[in-house]
Amino acid sequence: MGHTAAILVAVGACASILVGRSVVLAVNRMRRGGLVFVMILNFVTLVLTYAVLGLLVWVAGTLLIRVQVPAEQVAWAVLWACSPLVLGFAIAIPVLGSAIDRALTLWSLLILWSIIRDLYATTLLHSGGIALGAFLVVWLLSGIYLPLLARARDHIWRRATGRPLYDSARYVLDQASIEGSEASLGGSDWLAEPHRRRNGERP
Repeated sequence: MGHTAAILVAVGACASILVGRSVVLAVNRMRRGGLVFVMILNFVTLVLTYAVLGLLVWVAGTLLIRVQVPAEQVAWAVLWACSPLVLGFAIAIPVLGSAIDRALTLWSLLILWSIIRDLYATTLLHSGGIALGAFLVVWLLSGIYLPLLARARDHIWRRATGRPLYDSARYVLDQASIEGSEASLGGSDWLAEPHRRRNGERP
């Protein structure tokens, strides 16, 4: 039952995040086919991101604490850490989206911290260091590979259709990674964009 619940929570969290991102993309007039294409890539990238997070936690726990915990148990821990993201649809709220994104990330970090402490039977300091370190490494890696994947995404779509993903809201697309950065998509910039277009301003 516990594993089933963890899977349901992770699926719900993923779906909620994708709903929030799709709302922002739809508001910015992304073509329907492009929206589906981007959402599929968003889903794949979310899964890979949390898989990397779980791998980092498992490696750090094994090497630093020297406790052999099955990788499967670490995977379940990461799934449970996703639970705050069931509120991910709220990243589409104008102005507050960025703050909500950061709050959900911090909440996930705290949950993972708590689970790691119990899983490895270690101290608050060690478990917090592993959780925070894993999150920071994932964040740094995303800053490297997400822009590359975003360019590859744009190139694939243009080669397949002969058209760009966006008609007129290129600014938002440039701000968003392939994962659909909540901080970029959830803030006030996407609301300001239609105003800029009406007034003939460039971002």
